[in-house]
Amino acid sequence: MQAAASADHLYSILVVEDDDVDREKILRLLKKSDISLKIHEESSAVNALKALQEKEFSCAIIDYHLPDALGSDLIEAINRHKKKPTPIIMISGNNDERVVANVMRDGIFDYLPKRDLEYQQLQKTLEASFAWADNEQQLNEIHTRFSQLAEGLPQLIWTCTPNGDCDFVNKRWCDFTGIKAEQQLGNQWIRQIHPDDQIEFLKSWKKSLKSGNEMLVNIRICRFDGEYRWFDTRATAQKSSDGKVIRWLGSNTDITEIELTRQALINSENRFHAAFDHAPLGMALTDISGTILQINPAFGTLLGIESINKLSTLNIDYFYQETDKVFIAQKINQLNAEKQKNIQFEINLKNNENTIIPILMSIALLNTAKFTFCYLFQIYDLSERKRYEEELKKLAHFDPLTGLGNRLKLHEEIEFLIAQSHRNSTPFAVLFGDLDHFKRINDGLGHEAGDKLLRTVSRRLKKGLRRGDSIARLGGDEFVILLKEVARYESVVAVTEKLINSIKRPIKLSGTTIHIGMSFGIALFPTDGDNAKTLLRNADSALYDAKAKERGSYQLYRKELTEYVHNRLLLDADLRNAIAKKQFELYFQPVIDFDRQAIVSAEALIRWHHPLRGLVPPGDFIPYAQETGLITAIDEWAINEACRLGAICHQQGYPINISVNISARQFQNQLLLNTLSDATNGNKFKPENLIIEITEQLFLENTEHNVKQINEIKTLGYKISLDDFGVGFSSLSYIIRFSPHYLKIDRSFIAKIGEASEHDEMVRAILGLSKIIPMQVVVEGVETSAQNLFLTNLGCHFAQGYLYSRPLKFDSFMELLSAQHQTR
Repeated sequence: MQAAASADHLYSILVVEDDDVDREKILRLLKKSDISLKIHEESSAVNALKALQEKEFSCAIIDYHLPDALGSDLIEAINRHKKKPTPIIMISGNNDERVVANVMRDGIFDYLPKRDLEYQQLQKTLEASFAWADNEQQLNEIHTRFSQLAEGLPQLIWTCTPNGDCDFVNKRWCDFTGIKAEQQLGNQWIRQIHPDDQIEFLKSWKKSLKSGNEMLVNIRICRFDGEYRWFDTRATAQKSSDGKVIRWLGSNTDITEIELTRQALINSENRFHAAFDHAPLGMALTDISGTILQINPAFGTLLGIESINKLSTLNIDYFYQETDKVFIAQKINQLNAEKQKNIQFEINLKNNENTIIPILMSIALLNTAKFTFCYLFQIYDLSERKRYEEELKKLAHFDPLTGLGNRLKLHEEIEFLIAQSHRNSTPFAVLFGDLDHFKRINDGLGHEAGDKLLRTVSRRLKKGLRRGDSIARLGGDEFVILLKEVARYESVVAVTEKLINSIKRPIKLSGTTIHIGMSFGIALFPTDGDNAKTLLRNADSALYDAKAKERGSYQLYRKELTEYVHNRLLLDADLRNAIAKKQFELYFQPVIDFDRQAIVSAEALIRWHHPLRGLVPPGDFIPYAQETGLITAIDEWAINEACRLGAICHQQGYPINISVNISARQFQNQLLLNTLSDATNGNKFKPENLIIEITEQLFLENTEHNVKQINEIKTLGYKISLDDFGVGFSSLSYIIRFSPHYLKIDRSFIAKIGEASEHDEMVRAILGLSKIIPMQVVVEGVETSAQNLFLTNLGCHFAQGYLYSRPLKFDSFMELLSAQHQTR
């Protein structure tokens, strides 16, 4: 503690006492002091607080009981408002020890009783309080300077109490960890150390705490983004004059790059030794003259040497063939002259038993402290690779499943035949064939059965060819046969028919006997093409024409087929573009209720507005869409659009049903129910107002699936209509089983009404089905009044046809509905 307060220094004293007598006594005692004092007196806590806000005081003497507050409240206010350390001396007549203990805990400097308060006692207390304040001020200034210094350093700085509890971390530490300082005090800051480093750190830290010696350890500390970085961590003890630790000063210096470099060097050396010793390729170190210094196990195994001890002073050229020594010497000179990292080449070496081994050799010039300069030879055994290359050459030209030539081999064969034909003036034929309905067999019986079928077909095809003819498999079920030196096309036809007949013979697969056909397209050189690409393309076009006419047949190429295929490609591109850009439109043909003579429903019919061709009839694109599967996307659009426009009809007050045609492909689609639900729910069109029209053919194929699909559709509330009835082969049992809501008589029956009595009786019989089966009958294609009268007399339910209305655009259809509504 410092000596007594200086008389030359003026100390400002705040006296807070509400009792006038006691206040006068305190003031009298203060004035007797030889310390220069400037006294400010107040009688209430409120006035005292105002004074504290306006000026600073060297000391405050306060009474415990004040008219507007307890002394403890004022103590808190003084501690909160002071800018510098302000010692508080409590003077009170209350001698309760609990009160004294409480105010001492609140932060007063001393407690003096009013009774028997003497000058000497007050004087000593003042001197002690001024000394304490000066000491605290110096400590604060030291702490401030330390904080400023700590914040300015690039290191992470921290301090700890003698027992090791952290009481300060600088801002750089907080910024690095991303954690506030108060959350890292005590022992919390240690949590930022990498878990693998904490044990070593705590061990060093406890040792330093016990001995008082400096701590030095390298640890990883977690950064705010989760990355751990390496730090050189030091802690130095600050000691008093008697050698007692009063504080620990710690610093952390980022050494990540240095540490990573050090570890990389260690790892590099370890990796080199591990790679050298355990590498699967042979490695040898030699001096500049080629004398072997070290080999790895792989080198010894490859060349038949067990250890370096058996090499003695053996030179690497011991393993060279005599004819290669000059070549390798040139390569080494090239490596040295051009200062390349390494040089690599293929060569043959001989092992210890003089067996020749094909190898890939790599030579690198190394600069090492141990050997100064040396060569690193790496050798890789190419024996297996050479064998694989031979196998790959075979695989590159032949189909692994059937053993036939592949596409590459086929092109080489065609080019050879073209060159041969030019020399000998002999034509040859290209037969492009594939199996009929192969996918159905492959999917039904499995890929293993499909592979067996392809192998059987390839054997039969090869058996039907002459020596010198060739056959290739292009993939899937596509085969190409080359018939060389054919003088007449009749002989090509004869061979083709022979092949078709051989494939038709029954084949047993997976315990099942199947019958399969094969179709061929034929192109002749040079009349149908003068190169491989053209010949194959034209043979493929002929095959397509053959399959379109009749399965299990052949077709010779004709020039017009090129245009036909070209037009199909254009149609495919245009149709896909139409689907993407929604170039379709629905027309609506009314369905008339005979009893009410009113429109009760309408059939949605699709039209395609082609940007160049104009309105494309459905017959020009629907068959192709069904064939390629594009019909599924078209059907989905039509279903959604029909529901959207049907909902508009209902909103306008015309509660009619809308029927939409579903293709066989769409009907087989497992997602059909989802498509229907999305369309009706999305457009707020009730399922019972949507009629699904399916063709008679669906009754004949995959009946169990169709029954299940139809029942699920009906369960959801949609209606089913059997379209084009009478043109197929449906039996009455099928109709009873499916039980459609509507049965539509095909227009071909209606067109012949009145031409023959037996035909009229057939129409009458079909209409009579509605009395047996709970369904309603719709007739299509009514065009004359006589037909209308005939059907009316037979009690027909519904009809549609040109007599009532042609298919209309939606706006015109709405006008027709409006006109009907106004006449009623």
